[in-house]
Amino acid sequence: MERKVSTFELKIGMHVSNLDRPWLDTPFLLQGFIISGDDDITALQQHCKFVYIDIEKGDEATSYMDEKPNLPSSEYVEDFLEGGKKRVDYEEKQSAFHELPAAETALEIASDKVAMLMDNLKAGENLDIGAVRNAVQPILESVIRNSDALLWVSEMQKKDAYTYSHSLDNCSLAIAFGRHLGLYKEDLRNLAMGLLLMDVGKVKVADEILNKTGTLSVEEFEEMKNHVYYGVNLLRNTPGINETIINVVLTHHERFDGSGYPSGLKGKEVPVYGRIAAIIDCYTAMTGNSTYRTAIAPHKALQTIYNWRNKYFQDELVEQFLQCLGVYPTGSLVEMSSGEVGMIMSQNRVQRLKPKIMMLLNENKKPYDVSKIVDLTIEATDSSGLELSIISGLQSGAYGIDPTTVLED
Repeated sequence: MERKVSTFELKIGMHVSNLDRPWLDTPFLLQGFIISGDDDITALQQHCKFVYIDIEKGDEATSYMDEKPNLPSSEYVEDFLEGGKKRVDYEEKQSAFHELPAAETALEIASDKVAMLMDNLKAGENLDIGAVRNAVQPILESVIRNSDALLWVSEMQKKDAYTYSHSLDNCSLAIAFGRHLGLYKEDLRNLAMGLLLMDVGKVKVADEILNKTGTLSVEEFEEMKNHVYYGVNLLRNTPGINETIINVVLTHHERFDGSGYPSGLKGKEVPVYGRIAAIIDCYTAMTGNSTYRTAIAPHKALQTIYNWRNKYFQDELVEQFLQCLGVYPTGSLVEMSSGEVGMIMSQNRVQRLKPKIMMLLNENKKPYDVSKIVDLTIEATDSSGLELSIISGLQSGAYGIDPTTVLED
């Protein structure tokens, strides 16, 4: 029986039955052989990204690249999506404004810890799952107290490294979405750790591929996709990891219609946390800048995800995701019927089109000397007595607004 294995996982005693390229393109004389020494492993790693081993003729590997997730992952979420009650109905224990300082501190602590974790992994050190848990904990506590403050702060933080900031955005949004779904605190932590570690395998992908500004070649894209396997392999060799976290890393690029990778899983073959991760990862990728993509406005990203329901993403999960974030997500810029421009500060969970907004520009698109906060459930008219409402969402950076300076005012 053949199994697909990363060459990083090869050991003496395995029977190599096939390569990721024709045998004639390599120096190996035999088409199929037992690995007898470190020289064989080194040669295979120099010429191949992965190989196939026959586990009936030689030793098995610790993990495989054709691995399938262990199901089920969360029967509760499946039941909830079919119309059940929330397991936990979290209350806002703090207003978004008063939670801001703690949210800023939580994100700074997590950012430092994640950067250190990734740097250590690149240097060849083992993953410290305790450090991952410590990075997640302050974010978890902040989002439990208030689900808006940290998402707002995250939008306004300086993004020094795409991979790190993307991982933190995924983690924060996972907790907010899991909170909305009513997950227990421990389940929130597992989901968040899975989202934080989704792209951990990219430490094994060459920087020239990760940072390439143009279109990836077929070979480069195949290597980029291998980050899923590299990540799973890292986790399989990490003491204290649980299967929920591994499932998230393994399945976050699977799609509901079976068009994803690495295994082309379809529908509920994908663990529900993997289905959640796919939506979040897509949203944060569309709303964040990278070397190969310019960010789009959050409301447009939500519209795109809505259009992909029952294709790439499960319809019921998409509906809940939109309910969680609101029509105009926290941290996004909006233009008002008065001509003013503001940033969504917190959501109104009952009246989705009436959030709390920090007004940044007046009707002439000039900055206010002192930003003012408007709650649309209370202040329903503008200075002329006309109804005040949001007329459109705006691209991040519209009218020259630098989100990183908003909290400095």
